[in-house]
Amino acid sequence: MPEGPELYKAATFLNHIASQHIFKKVRLLQKPSDKHPKIPWSKPRFSLAGEARGKEIRITFSEVPLKDEVDSKKDTKFVPETLNILLTFGMAGRFAFTKTDEIQKHSLLMFDTIDDHTFSFVDTRHFGRWILTDEWSPPNKRGPSIITEYDLFREHVLSSLDKPVFDKPICEVMLEQRYFSCIGNYLRAEILYRLDIDPYKSARKVLENLPEKSSEENPDILKMCHKVCWEVVNLKGSGKPYDPDGIYGDHGVFEEWLQCYMVEGMGNSVDKKGRTMWHSNKFGKGKHQRHSTKSADKSEKSNVKRKRRSKKKNSPKLVEDVTVKSELVDNTGEEMKPKQSKRSKKVKSEPVEDVTEGARVKTELDLSEMRDVKIKLEPDESFDGRVIKRRSTRLKKNVNENKENFGGDENKPAVRRNRRGEITSPYFR
Repeated sequence: MPEGPELYKAATFLNHIASQHIFKKVRLLQKPSDKHPKIPWSKPRFSLAGEARGKEIRITFSEVPLKDEVDSKKDTKFVPETLNILLTFGMAGRFAFTKTDEIQKHSLLMFDTIDDHTFSFVDTRHFGRWILTDEWSPPNKRGPSIITEYDLFREHVLSSLDKPVFDKPICEVMLEQRYFSCIGNYLRAEILYRLDIDPYKSARKVLENLPEKSSEENPDILKMCHKVCWEVVNLKGSGKPYDPDGIYGDHGVFEEWLQCYMVEGMGNSVDKKGRTMWHSNKFGKGKHQRHSTKSADKSEKSNVKRKRRSKKKNSPKLVEDVTVKSELVDNTGEEMKPKQSKRSKKVKSEPVEDVTEGARVKTELDLSEMRDVKIKLEPDESFDGRVIKRRSTRLKKNVNENKENFGGDENKPAVRRNRRGEITSPYFR
């Protein structure tokens, strides 16, 4: 999920593209909805500017005047029209800049340039959203940015320690965006691991004795939040955040930077919100573990067991042998009895009626010989071929009426009547 550093670099990328291109049109991939409302902007030339705060980006549309308008209004100062939207990335949102005929799939919001390029907001899971507003989210939803508003962030957290939310473990409080607006799952793991803090310790006990300011040499947890976020922002070619040219770099740089999150040998557990918390092995005892951290030898043994299981599953099923009597003669000329396989089971013989020539004779046959017996059925001469079906009480009533009306001739069809007593049968209309 994109977190504070990723959105900060996304805003930087937007400003980098907007400084080199002029836009002419705004498009939506789908019909407008509550999550993706229509943007009321129809200016033929405009520019874009992005600003990040926590996990939000505010995009500003500004009108760019034409040359004729500038020449005609030299004496008057031109005041451009503006419009702001507030954008969140959701679980998988990102920005992309491509040619107009090479737009990526799931581009929900597109800005076309005058030189046939498109800057688009791509969201494969469609969790991202935007709203038309000039302001940021209220403080009860998102607090000050740890990256750009560190002093306000520190003051806001230390002044709110009397709130009941700080009775929770520190790993859960760090996901509260109204206090830690930039922090996500991998950032909280890295911050707590570097300070050797128990993630399930009460947040108030961790934060209550902190001073108003912290030194760079010995940072506390609030200062470490600011420091770790800027480390991710300054990573180059990490693959996790955006590069300045909009192309994803080598993800190995980001993996080398990680010290705890999804690192082999580290412990993990599931918090009350159902998210995986990575930490040192000495913490989280008694908690449910979601991801296993087995050694290489154990993993190899498990792979061998899986291969054996797959072989058993893919092997053809053994079919029980069916013993069939046949004439076998050995070298001496005596008749040999066929050997039964170990897996074959003896089946009890059952009496079967032989009706081949009209005589009913009970014989006992082995079930293995039943497939060689041909049963012939001769039709009864008294059977006229008609199929007698069970009739409902309503049809029986109609038959009785037919007998009364037509002298009891059963060969004629029955009279069918509806609820009103009218004849509905096609033979009597």
